[in-house]
Amino acid sequence: MLFNSINYLLFFPVVFACYWIAPSKLKRPLLLLASYLFYMSWLPAYGLLILGMTIVNFVFGKIISANATLRKPVFVLAIVFNLGTLCFYKYTNFLLENLALAVPYFAHLKSSGDLAVNIILPLGISFFAFEFIHYVSDVYKGDKPIKKFVDFALFASFFPSQIAGPIKRYQDFMAQLCVPAVLSSDKVYSGARLILQGLFKKAALADNLAILANAGFQHTSSLGTADAWVAVAAFTLQIYFDFSGYTDMGRGSALMLGYSLPDNFNLPYIAVSLTDFWKRWHISLSTWLRDYLYIPLGGGRCSQARKSFNLLATMLLGGLWHGAAWHFVMWGGFHGLGLTINHAYDGLASRSKILTAFNTSIFGRAFFTTTTLLAVAVGWVFFRADTVGQALSVLHHMVVFQSSSDVVALLDESSAPMALGFYSVYALFAWLEKSNSSRVPAFELVSKCLSRPLVKVSCYMVSFVLALAFCPKSSEPFIYFQF
Repeated sequence: MLFNSINYLLFFPVVFACYWIAPSKLKRPLLLLASYLFYMSWLPAYGLLILGMTIVNFVFGKIISANATLRKPVFVLAIVFNLGTLCFYKYTNFLLENLALAVPYFAHLKSSGDLAVNIILPLGISFFAFEFIHYVSDVYKGDKPIKKFVDFALFASFFPSQIAGPIKRYQDFMAQLCVPAVLSSDKVYSGARLILQGLFKKAALADNLAILANAGFQHTSSLGTADAWVAVAAFTLQIYFDFSGYTDMGRGSALMLGYSLPDNFNLPYIAVSLTDFWKRWHISLSTWLRDYLYIPLGGGRCSQARKSFNLLATMLLGGLWHGAAWHFVMWGGFHGLGLTINHAYDGLASRSKILTAFNTSIFGRAFFTTTTLLAVAVGWVFFRADTVGQALSVLHHMVVFQSSSDVVALLDESSAPMALGFYSVYALFAWLEKSNSSRVPAFELVSKCLSRPLVKVSCYMVSFVLALAFCPKSSEPFIYFQF
């Protein structure tokens, strides 16, 4: 049940209506039931997986909190259990395939059919496994565990963030559960706006850009230089609109039910460095990696060599978290190396008045924003490619001139440029609304007009129609659903 599917657009209004009609005692169980129905719509058997992991981690949390003697061994067991479950489902196939390539014995088993293991990856396991690790880690550090199983199960399975995040912190989620549920028109309007904004990003922008990106990455042997740049630029925009569109729809759904989920994006493509980029991109993952991997490894409070190792190790594992393939590891390593260079430069700049002045100048910020975006786009080549070889082929065509322009020709038929134009106007309006609109009298008048319920509903309907109008014939699944 994709967020941009007819099934979800029918499912969510029913959940919304039942949730707010139901008495207070039944709201959480009803939301829990809806979350399991949503998850089991993909593959019913995996409802048992998330239920089993929920029960085990709930018990782990209770024991860690209550028993000083068993506290540490149970915490270690909890980490092993969650990582072991994640690794089994996500990396077993990858491990066996690489063993078959490296070890003759396993190659023989594979050729004879004795090594045929095909484990289906449960949707969202990377996300809820990280939420479970966060939970037992924070309880081990002294935070109070969740008392009621229904509350813990809802934290683990909450359907607006279930499949592709954002990765929730249980303290924030529980703080909202403690507040009585009250239907708020402001939250409903804001949530509906986020859902439609996300739908437009996904259907009108990401799916149209995917046509250009796919055309380039699926035919790398005949790729021209202009084709390669267009394909990479298209995917750079596609993955942002795809993932932020999913996040918007999830946050909007949660908000209409009275819950706030963390925002995962803060204009990542205006970042002035890779460090800045990771403060703006997939924020819930980057903060998780910082708190539960980078800092435990030693963080930045150590020698430069050790700090570089910590950064590289964190990003390599972050790349592997995204997918069981070497091109994801390369993507993580690329960012790890970039962050290492970034930190080394920052240390040098802090001791140089000339570099400090350049960094803070308009020209300096423009230079670093451009080079950072270029570095991020190069990284996306490894992320999007099916293999490391395919990624290197695309990069080769980007720098070695060839005249073919098959992908460029698709721009004439694509709805992406016009959809980007509409979105740019909307984004400018949203930015002005978020900033101080009183500085622009004309805009203040328009803003007051748009705040009226009837006008809001009309604008939402127009947004929905535009999303359908720009939507291509074939729809792509959300990119982060595969992780």
